[in-house]
Amino acid sequence: MNYQVFDLKLKRLIQACKETGNYKKLAVVGFISTSNLVDEIALNLGMRPRYREKSEELLFEYMIAVNDIFEKNLQIQIFNNETITTIKEIELLFLRNRGDIPYKHIKNLIFVYYELRKIEVPNLYKGMTGEDYFESSNLYMLNVIPRGMRQKRDTNSSKFKPMLLHKIKEQERVLQNNLNKKLDQMNIERAIFLKNIKKSLIESNKNRITFQGTLKDNMDYGKSQNILIKYFLIGIAFISLCLGGLIAVEMFLYPNTMPVLSNLLLIFFGIVIIMIFSYKSLNKKR
Repeated sequence: MNYQVFDLKLKRLIQACKETGNYKKLAVVGFISTSNLVDEIALNLGMRPRYREKSEELLFEYMIAVNDIFEKNLQIQIFNNETITTIKEIELLFLRNRGDIPYKHIKNLIFVYYELRKIEVPNLYKGMTGEDYFESSNLYMLNVIPRGMRQKRDTNSSKFKPMLLHKIKEQERVLQNNLNKKLDQMNIERAIFLKNIKKSLIESNKNRITFQGTLKDNMDYGKSQNILIKYFLIGIAFISLCLGGLIAVEMFLYPNTMPVLSNLLLIFFGIVIIMIFSYKSLNKKR
């Protein structure tokens, strides 16, 4: 997209809306542009397309899914929580009112759009560049890798693995801190590169580090463990609540069963409370 042309057209639209007092078209353009931008960022990062049919997956839900993947793989966030919260508030109101939203929300939407434009992400469909990356990156820790590990089999190279893994983890923490402050295209590539090296060192029985496929191939796009745990907690809580409700109805209809069923009722409702606290605890860790 030619952003200069878009910005000029957007300014003209804002002026026209101010003159007419009707801001619905501006809201629609702002929301569609923001939605397309999020899709573009996510697709460059190797994410699946958003499920759009019948609003199966809302924009803010897709942004959360992107974050879950990159928190799982690299312990970084692509979209900050404040942006997702703003998008959620605007999107739900936008869908409910068919695009007719207050001007203050339109201003917030335009602000979010331009904040998203500042995000720099690489295209993860490009290939890994093993030796070139060793030589061109500024990752000083890679200088301790003996060339024998990169060029030929060395039966003594395994003694370097603990030191290398320690150095890699240190550099990963530095990159994670930097990326959570400001996303940077090169640093995301470096983080994936480090992940590839660590995986190769841990899993490979060979005494060399290998680079294959694209950057995307080194990412796990499955559901994060946290998401699966959350679904499990919600499922257990729901089942326990249903069983507790049935027992409560049984006790109400047949009071003589109260002494027998009261303990079961407490157990099931106790499980619900435990699951709720566990779910909240997981959210706090995010």
